[in-house]
Amino acid sequence: MDVLETSIMAKKTAYRAPDPPTLSSDPKNVARAVALKQLYSTPKPKVNMITGEVEDTGNVPADFETENLVADAAMFEAAGVGLSAGEMYGVMLAIKRLGGNEDNKVDTARFFGKILGTGADYYVFETHLKDYEKGEEKEPAEGEIPAEASGEAGANYYTYWVCNYLGGPFTKLPDCEPTTIKVARQIKKYFTGDLDAAVIAYPPFPGTEKDFLRAQIGRIVSATVVCPLDYFKLAEEDGAEGEELQKIEGDKKSEEYEAKTAAEMLNLENWCHRYHHIKPQGRCKFYEPELPETDEEDEDKTERPEPETSPPLLETLDKDGEKTPSEVPDWGFAIAKPAAEDPEATPESEPRPAWATCTSTNVPGVQYPVVAVKSIKWPGAAAVYSEVGRKDEGKPADARFSNIYVGYGFENVQFEPPAPPKIEEEYDLGGPRDPENPEPDTDPEPKMVMATDLPEIPPEPEKEEEEDAPEE
Repeated sequence: MDVLETSIMAKKTAYRAPDPPTLSSDPKNVARAVALKQLYSTPKPKVNMITGEVEDTGNVPADFETENLVADAAMFEAAGVGLSAGEMYGVMLAIKRLGGNEDNKVDTARFFGKILGTGADYYVFETHLKDYEKGEEKEPAEGEIPAEASGEAGANYYTYWVCNYLGGPFTKLPDCEPTTIKVARQIKKYFTGDLDAAVIAYPPFPGTEKDFLRAQIGRIVSATVVCPLDYFKLAEEDGAEGEELQKIEGDKKSEEYEAKTAAEMLNLENWCHRYHHIKPQGRCKFYEPELPETDEEDEDKTERPEPETSPPLLETLDKDGEKTPSEVPDWGFAIAKPAAEDPEATPESEPRPAWATCTSTNVPGVQYPVVAVKSIKWPGAAAVYSEVGRKDEGKPADARFSNIYVGYGFENVQFEPPAPPKIEEEYDLGGPRDPENPEPDTDPEPKMVMATDLPEIPPEPEKEEEEDAPEE
């Protein structure tokens, strides 16, 4: 016992435990945690230190319209799509911060979705601003197709903002350009999460990742943002196709709309596209370049580009399966499968549907089920629908729906990289070609020659092997 007590007393007096290892924290994670805490925390009021009363700072949040994201989160969770309810609550607070800032001039705001990346993700918000600054109109260069105006009907009607994490700073994306749309349709690339990163691909992309992100967002919303049939009404003062784009009357719900039951919404004929289709040219409205001034005889011979047509606005989803991706880019049926199992044969492709429908429950008699329509063309895009209230006849009094996208921004088509350009012909430097004629070519104009046109060099004669002489 004496030895044990001596050992215990020695440890208590002389032993000192080593300090715990220090954990190094990443500054990015610390900044993200601080931003998320500020997003969820209630702003502290300013109190007068003399009177003890709360002072009015005069910072009134800006007024803007948005969706009921908490109710939408319940529909997404019931259908098994979108983000979790907790993450959607953070999205609601982020939209409040985005629209409440008067400097952003937000009139309407909608949560587009979440685009996943290798290094970081993008939370994307779709807004329409109260006023747009119109810059100086620049005449496009010869052969260049100009972009559509910001805030007007077309590919740039909405303005998009992104952030890498909820509570982080918002970045306004640039407008959609026809050149970026064209190249984005020919490449397939993951996002990195860095808006200033270079997009290394072939064909070369004209811009950085923020331009590529905006082009992909424009393609996705054009093909996957849908609404119930007859929910919106087209304006009557629209011009013909090619003159003015069709518009939705007031961008508001039609007063004549009658909500349908969940069973009826499982039919694709009761869903329609809400946004304009982007033509192969890279614009919603076809642009016909001005031809150079020529004589009347040459004017007849000048070929004018054929106008590109698109499906009409509010076209039903059941017609998407009839369209080929080459005719209607970004729309049409999804990836095609061969009709035969023989890999050497070249059978005709069998189109697959572009959309699939499902319901939150298969139990009969359940009231207010949630119906979801999912895009097979763009995996991750979905729309949900739910009844609201009941009439005396048993029909729904009203309905609510919402769209969302969560994915990598990939289109479900067979990716075929474009072929590289033709190899250019070799340039004749004018040097000696024939060893017997060392004088260079006296022709002042250089000629373009192929490598096959050069004279063949005769092969060297083979040396006969000397036979060893027999030993005497």
